[in-house]
Amino acid sequence: MYDQSDVHYSGVFVTSMEPDEDLVRRVLRGDHRAYEYLLARYQDSVAKFIWRLIPQSQDREEICQDVFVKVFFNLHKFRFDSKFSTWLYRIAWRTALTFLRRKRLPMDVLGDEPELDQASLESISDESRVRGIIDGEISKLRLDERSIITLFHLQEMSVEEISEIIGKPGGTVKSILHRVRRKLKSRLEELNPRAGFREGVA
Repeated sequence: MYDQSDVHYSGVFVTSMEPDEDLVRRVLRGDHRAYEYLLARYQDSVAKFIWRLIPQSQDREEICQDVFVKVFFNLHKFRFDSKFSTWLYRIAWRTALTFLRRKRLPMDVLGDEPELDQASLESISDESRVRGIIDGEISKLRLDERSIITLFHLQEMSVEEISEIIGKPGGTVKSILHRVRRKLKSRLEELNPRAGFREGVA
């Protein structure tokens, strides 16, 4: 259930503590205001997810808009047999994947994150240091690895939800997550021994 009542959207605060599924039902009955609540609720987190997947910043906003247009016009296909957020991120994943394939862009690395070494990290705070290391290392991962680590650590989704979103078996998701976490943890310890990283895979 959504537990934040005030959300800033289009210059005003909108308020709703209704579960996603109830808002979806309202939208399907013609209540477009309910869709504004859903948009306000998820637009930032979806934008962060897209940011991890798409190499060019000028394309990210267009893709985010495309995602929510698709969500609106396909909402009648939502069957309420999974969480709305899972369904939404599935659309975001497919939209990003389609864009990359259509543009024939590389799916291995983003290539637009600055390379960070010990010298470049000396003058910044611990929090910024850790974030810089993580961002730089995530940008070097393959598309599926970036997607899984982003959904798990930033969107705090379960392995089962990630499996449904990207269409890979749960065992494969766990394996990729374990491998990537080891890689990131090793790099964090190398550049900042005090850094911590979230444990667990479910």
